[in-house]
Amino acid sequence: MSNKPQTLDFLALLSLSLMWSSSFLFIKFAVETLPPQSVAAGRILIAAIVLYVVMRLSGARLPADRRSWIFFLILGVFGNVLPFNMISWAQLTVDSSIAAILIGTAPLIGFVLGHLLTEDEKLTTERVVGVTIGFGGLVVLIGPNAILELGNNVISQLAIVAGAACYVACGFVARNMPDMDAFSRAAGVLIVASMIAVPICLFVDQPWTLSPSQESLGALVVLGVFPTAIATVVLYFVIMRVGATFVALNNYLNPMLGILWGYLFASEIPSVQTYIGLALILGGMVITQIKFPKLVKKRRET
Repeated sequence: MSNKPQTLDFLALLSLSLMWSSSFLFIKFAVETLPPQSVAAGRILIAAIVLYVVMRLSGARLPADRRSWIFFLILGVFGNVLPFNMISWAQLTVDSSIAAILIGTAPLIGFVLGHLLTEDEKLTTERVVGVTIGFGGLVVLIGPNAILELGNNVISQLAIVAGAACYVACGFVARNMPDMDAFSRAAGVLIVASMIAVPICLFVDQPWTLSPSQESLGALVVLGVFPTAIATVVLYFVIMRVGATFVALNNYLNPMLGILWGYLFASEIPSVQTYIGLALILGGMVITQIKFPKLVKKRRET
């Protein structure tokens, strides 16, 4: 694994953020006539089917060794089933602005875990400064007034932080997966996740009694194909190349792209505060990838 992100890695991170940030728009349509548990289970099942078909068409197969399936189980539970359900449940009582701030703790969690658990993702002064600036930009972007709401609905807010922590922790687990085809890796994780999420959905929601609209079903299909199936393949691709802390930075990009979706589809005009927040977030992300001591050394040499 190279710990130095290249252009391809930044493009992959951007594609992840585009897909994940758009998921909030489609979730909004899906939950109009479907309960959150059904939406979570449905998108996981659709993604599992899509990836299994693509995997077989590509000539790949699911691994047969026990170690691979243990990884599939861990990543399926903690990377999909638990965070999908915790965050969906929490957002029934937590405003989206608060949720964005809480999910924005993922890069902070990622850099701390990277420092404690790895040898090649250690904390540096640049990373601490960059992540702090990026988080400050997120607060400015969402609005400082949202901070006043932190502490209300504590259990729900902690559920969102726990969901973010699950995503980040799974990134470090995925680094140690046995070597296999990218589609096999993603398909295996989502197949196991669907084997857990679907029975729970059948028991809790009894989906055969529901009457979802065509709009909700269409949104569910989009959620399954793009933010879940394709995004999972891209996610593991980036993790295996540059690590989990880099991927965690997408949680700063998501609110930015959410503003883009609002501008394109809801005619929401960004304010000056928005542009300031965006500048801080982008600046913070850039700083995390800069090696200042080397730059200083080069300047001295010249």
